[in-house]
Parts: sequence; structure tokens; C-alpha cells
Amino acid sequence: MSRLKYPFKASLTNAGLVLLGLLMASAAIEGLVRVATSSHQNYLIEMWRYATLLKRKSADPAVGHEHIPGASARLQGVDVSINSLGMRGPEPDLDTAGKRKVVLIGDSTAMGWGLPEAETLRAQLAAQLGDGAEVMTTGVGNMNMSQIVANWLRYADRIRPEAVIVLATARAPALQDAGEAGWLVRHSQAYALLVSFVEIAMANTPGQAGLVEGYRKVWSDGPGRDAMNSALDALKSNQQKYGYRVLVMLVPEPHDFSAYQFGFMTAAMRHESEKRGWLFMDPLENLQKDPAESYWVARNDVHPNAKAFRVMTQMLRPHLSQ
Repeated sequence: MSRLKYPFKASLTNAGLVLLGLLMASAAIEGLVRVATSSHQNYLIEMWRYATLLKRKSADPAVGHEHIPGASARLQGVDVSINSLGMRGPEPDLDTAGKRKVVLIGDSTAMGWGLPEAETLRAQLAAQLGDGAEVMTTGVGNMNMSQIVANWLRYADRIRPEAVIVLATARAPALQDAGEAGWLVRHSQAYALLVSFVEIAMANTPGQAGLVEGYRKVWSDGPGRDAMNSALDALKSNQQKYGYRVLVMLVPEPHDFSAYQFGFMTAAMRHESEKRGWLFMDPLENLQKDPAESYWVARNDVHPNAKAFRVMTQMLRPHLSQ
């Protein structure tokens, strides 16, 4: 009996040492990743931090995820604060009689990813429209059009705006993964980074040609496009109920403006907007005056910067001024 007992105990000891070694190695890797990304400039990690620090699962499955009211964090090198309504930006004045209310709805572009608050489209529009207008944004990162509209509909009755600006991007008809991130993804930067690298590798879209073809499929007739159109129908019904104006601006795919190959997106969004009686705006021609890279928020991040938003603000302002 004893001859069997001691080898078994030795095996358990060895297994425990191996497990302890793996845990220590994992902790060391996690620590190294956190130190290496402490400058808040790694796009993948900053998006992970945004999802874990400023967002939560929404009680409305049509919305999916939402901002945490009152939360704040430093992301991509800038401070981001969420007000009590779950919007990025200062607390809005909803009570002053006669004050015009303008709302931007969209994804991370409407939220102003990577920019200080004063440089976002919301803030630039607010500065242009003056004290007589309250400009808000319901933009939340990683939303498709279905989620964007569902998120806005929760605010519509309380805000009663004069105008809603739909800031659409290339991923408007993309189908969203309904799965919830696992514990490791939510708590480990190293594991989240590994998962992101694997997903990028598996996507396997080679260069510009692959990007164009991938978006062409997304914007073709199919479940994604049907979901986007249904969301726009819901927005039209809400507009008729509350009487606000709807303006639609499609943010051009940002990688190359000089030889732009995404006109099919523009044509589709223009068609869907105009058939619902909405003003459609395309800033591409104005943005083509300079290289696409000059409008990026960072060298490795193609979100619009303050310069791009100045162009969009100047296009929007005449349609929002009294």
C-alpha cells in the first residue's frame, strides 16, 4: 500500500508545482502587458479598458451594451466622463424653456473616441450654436445602426429634441455578436490582447481589396442591411411621434480618400435617408482636400480627429442655425 501511496503524493506535488508555475508565469505576463500599455496608447487595450471601465450590459437586449452613468476613465491618453444620463459630455440642461436641443446618435465616432471632450463633434457643434442650444450625444462605441437607434429611443421622450443627427459609419449594417465576453477577457489585458490578435488573424482580409469586398458584402441585401433598414424605420416612426428633424451624415471609410472605393455605402445611405424624407450629407468631397491620415486621431487609429470634426461641423451648422 505504501509503495503506491508515495508515488501518488509525489505526482500531486509535481502537478501542484506545475500549476503554481503556470499561475506565476501568467501573472508575470499580465504584469508585463499592463506595464507595456500603461501609456494608454495601445488601441486594442484601450478599447478593452473602455469596455470594462465605462460600459455595462444593457437591460434592453436591443441595445446590448451602454455607458455606466457617472463613470470616468483615462482612455487613449484623454479623460472620458459619462454624465448621469449615460452620455459622454457635461450634464445637459433639459429644463430651460426655449432652449433648443440637438442630439448626435451613433457609435464611437459620435462618442468622440480618442479626443478630449472640447474637440469632439458634440463640443464643436455646441460652440458654434451658442448658449441657446444644448447639444448631446448618445454615441456608444461598437454599436451598429440597430443598437444606435434602440439606444436613442430610450431618451426620445425625455429630451424632445429639435433635431437628431445620425452619424453613420461603415459598420452601420454590421451584425453584432450577441455573445457576452468571458471572465478572462473581462479581467485580463494579456488574454484580451491574445483574443484580439487571433480574431484579426482569422479575419484574413488582405489589404484594401479585402476591406472593400468585406464591406460590400455587409452593405449588400441581407440580414445586416435588413436590420439597419428596420432601425431607420423605427427612427422615422419616433420622428413622426415627437416632430423633430433628422439629418444623416455618413462618415466616409477613413483609410483612403484620394481613390475612394466605398461609394456603394454612400449610395445606399443616401437612398435610405432620402426615401424617409431626411437630409443626407456626405463630407467626402471636403475631406478629400487633405490626405486621409491627416484626419486620424492617431497614427494607428483611424477615428476622426478634431480637424475632421471641424469639417463636419461647418457642414452641419447651416442646417442647425435658427
